[in-house]
Amino acid sequence: MGEWSEYFEDFPEENPANYVGGVFNPQEAKRIRDIQQKREAISKAENAKVNAMIAKAKKETKARSLLEVEDCPQCGLKELNTYKISAKFYLCECQDCGIYGKGETHVQALKCTSDAIGEFKDWREGSEF
Repeated sequence: MGEWSEYFEDFPEENPANYVGGVFNPQEAKRIRDIQQKREAISKAENAKVNAMIAKAKKETKARSLLEVEDCPQCGLKELNTYKISAKFYLCECQDCGIYGKGETHVQALKCTSDAIGEFKDWREGSEF
């Protein structure tokens, strides 16, 4: 016996995907699947636009919020950017190794960053901001 797809080509009435409302109607089932695929493609494209807008806003916020650049507690390079996002939100991100941390003060954000050593956190894969 071959693949399931081959079986369903030979016996379309056995394919549950060819039923609409409990009635065998492969043309209507295909039309519905096509509509769903178009909607999913549109949704995916719109989500990509929204995600790009969010990424741009984050980048702009970071650009205007840079407080200082200092030595990273993990890699030792002077690549640890500290951002003052708001009065009570500080963010540290190493531009080299990717470690990050946050806090209500600069000191807390640095401590959180230091505490993350060995956790393999990388802000480029998902940050606190």
